[in-house]
Amino acid sequence: MSSGKYSAISGAMGRMEKLNSISEQLAALKTPGYKKGVTTFAARLGEANSGMATQATNYTRLTSPEIDFSMGSIEYSGDPLDVAINGDGFFKIKLPDGSVGYARKGNFQLNGDGQLIDTNGYPVLGQDGKEIVLPEPDVEIMTDGTIWNGEQQVGKVGIFKFADTSVLRKRGGEMFVPQDDSQPVLEPNPVLLQKNLEGANVNMMKTMADMTSNLRAFEATQKALKIYSDMDSKASDIGQIQ
Repeated sequence: MSSGKYSAISGAMGRMEKLNSISEQLAALKTPGYKKGVTTFAARLGEANSGMATQATNYTRLTSPEIDFSMGSIEYSGDPLDVAINGDGFFKIKLPDGSVGYARKGNFQLNGDGQLIDTNGYPVLGQDGKEIVLPEPDVEIMTDGTIWNGEQQVGKVGIFKFADTSVLRKRGGEMFVPQDDSQPVLEPNPVLLQKNLEGANVNMMKTMADMTSNLRAFEATQKALKIYSDMDSKASDIGQIQ
């Protein structure tokens, strides 16, 4: 098989991965706190570093997955348990296995025991790392995260920051977990907006343009693959001439 055929196949596979990423972004347009993935490509020159090759084959490969943590737009929802983070940081969520995850999605609710939970039913943790229990949903959440029921403070939402967000990987649609033992620090001056939600950081027009561009690139790799296949077929026919 022609080495160019391998290059075309690797290019097509890379573009398919890019299309999968774009499809996920479009599906999550209305998901609060969603952070889009960034798909990047790198060229790998086969045997180019060995110093012994007479020629090098250019392959396309995906680099390590990255996440764009830029803020989405903040929109008013009117629900007293909806909270948007205006700035950096994450809510801390207790996962079923006892570990914790981090999220920007702030459309919370109360379960039957009065625990503040996310849309997955996982408890939201306070500044002290404990679960938050509220007497009723109609509470007042201040910009610093303190929660008041009338004149009584009944909890405080914790906002946590990572020095390097590149250590975070997606776990599910809107949850993030560190891939190593990195630990966040408590944000001392958070800015929370009650009755608001942060939208997905996906620009629909730009994403649609990226999809069109990527489809054209995918079609180009298909044409290249056909050309190399035809070349291999003709070379095989020539080799059979006696």
